[in-house]
Amino acid sequence: MSENGKVNIEISGDEMTAVAFITPPGLTGKPVEVADVKKSLEEAGVVHGIVNNERIKSFVDEGRLIPIDFLAAAGTRPGHGADASIENVWLKKDAPARIDEKGRINLRELNVVKSVSQGETIAVKTPPTRGETGMTVKGVEIPGEWGSDVSFKAGRNVIVSDDGLEFRAAISGSPNYAGGILNVDPVFVVDGDVDYSTGNINFAGALDIRGNVQDGFVVRAEGNITIGGNVQAAEVVSGGDVVVKGGIITRHEGVVAAAGSVSAKFIENSEVEAEGDVVAERAVINSLVKCNGTVICSDGEGKIMGGEIMAYNEIRAKHLGSDKESKTTLRAGFKHDIYIKMSEMEKKLEEIIEEAAGLQKNLLAKNAKPELVAEVKQKIQSLETEKLGLQQRIASLRLRVQVNPFATVKGEEYIHPGCVVYIGGSRERIANPLKFATLMADADGGVALSSYDETSGSIKTVRVGSKEKKKTVMIVDDARFMRNKLKNILENGNFRVVGEAEDGRQAVMLFQKLKPDVVTMDITMPDVDGISSLRAIKKIHPDARVVMISALGQKEKVRDSLVAGARDFIIKPFIPEKVIDTMTKVLEKTN
Repeated sequence: MSENGKVNIEISGDEMTAVAFITPPGLTGKPVEVADVKKSLEEAGVVHGIVNNERIKSFVDEGRLIPIDFLAAAGTRPGHGADASIENVWLKKDAPARIDEKGRINLRELNVVKSVSQGETIAVKTPPTRGETGMTVKGVEIPGEWGSDVSFKAGRNVIVSDDGLEFRAAISGSPNYAGGILNVDPVFVVDGDVDYSTGNINFAGALDIRGNVQDGFVVRAEGNITIGGNVQAAEVVSGGDVVVKGGIITRHEGVVAAAGSVSAKFIENSEVEAEGDVVAERAVINSLVKCNGTVICSDGEGKIMGGEIMAYNEIRAKHLGSDKESKTTLRAGFKHDIYIKMSEMEKKLEEIIEEAAGLQKNLLAKNAKPELVAEVKQKIQSLETEKLGLQQRIASLRLRVQVNPFATVKGEEYIHPGCVVYIGGSRERIANPLKFATLMADADGGVALSSYDETSGSIKTVRVGSKEKKKTVMIVDDARFMRNKLKNILENGNFRVVGEAEDGRQAVMLFQKLKPDVVTMDITMPDVDGISSLRAIKKIHPDARVVMISALGQKEKVRDSLVAGARDFIIKPFIPEKVIDTMTKVLEKTN
């Protein structure tokens, strides 16, 4: 009972903390004092970050009666240095204000094609720095962390200083920056139209075309392209930016593509692609626009109407859609290049599966000619190999799909009915005019809508398309790939797949358990086919919504399924927009 109080010191594995454990004394034993703690720390090798004596005493006093532990010392974490940065001096040169006080972009004064003189500094790099040195409780120094470096390379006609921090122009020309590489290109001037007098143009530098690009011609340049007139049914491809002083009117017979940004007075019946932004002064009408930046149309009429718009950051216009409810598809938050490539591969995969199924059916036919059997088997094997390769490439692409959680779709004046918005993994069909509206992904995986409320006269934010509101679907198909493909389409369209069945018998049992809002049912399946399963489900639940899945050429079976109570049907190969439209219409119909 006369045992003295004790101090034990425990040091963490990284030596960044030291904890003191105090055991109180017996009835007549000697209590632990501040000096005992300090001595124990010294014996344990703790020399840095020790708390002050007053703090130690407060714990020592408490430890006279009960066991106690406290943080006696803490190391100093190493600091993180500043990241490297690049100042593109040439971007600031003679640059007029691009945005006025109302937030509108003045496309007449973009000054995109800038020029620099030989020997002029065009960019300056500030290297990363190292953070402050840290120290463990035992006094061991921990080097500070370096800030991240930035990839910035000298390309054509660019000279780098000996220390690698200053970039100067080797010639007089037009600078452009794309893919982490800074180039200076000479500017070639076409003093008129690109037509039969010039032929097609493929230039290593920048182009200044003073007239139009006429129908059927191709213009390619590694640098910026400026066009003083219109782009007609032609192909214009730039390794930098494309600036069109007139309109882009390709009648879907050409394309305008840029590794940088694209700007024009208007875009109509055209296809435009850009790694940066796409900016139209007046309108974008019935066009396919794809960019990995922002699509802006907020000057003049400022309307985006019809067609399909894809942007990684934002889609913004005064008017999205029109009061005539023209269908306008708006996709925000996806990298278009990977998305489109994956869609093309999935379509090709569906075609291969359909072809292989047809050959397999021919192989099983009673009247199959023996001399053709070996040939058909070889073709099926070839298709299986091609299918496997495509599946692997699709899986690889899925891993590369990037989603921007901060993407928005903004109607500065109105988002009109007829617009279909894909954002944040959800799909929203606009049914009523939305004033001063912005759509964005919310934390729940749905969509948040900020718009003008006529009743209160203020901007209100509500949630639409949150996970709780997603309609449930059960997928029935004997082919796993088809189930996966349809599941991907439905979940991207704001549906929730709650179950899958691979034959009609299993579908009936699963339906009774899950009671989904909609069932998609493949018509042709082994054992119990889709129509028989449909009849069984309708017998259990007469109001069940069932959508049949049909291959081309199954008109009679489609008719029989509709007579049996199917609400609608979807044709293979799947077209995502048609699948979602069909499912939405089925749900909107009253029982």
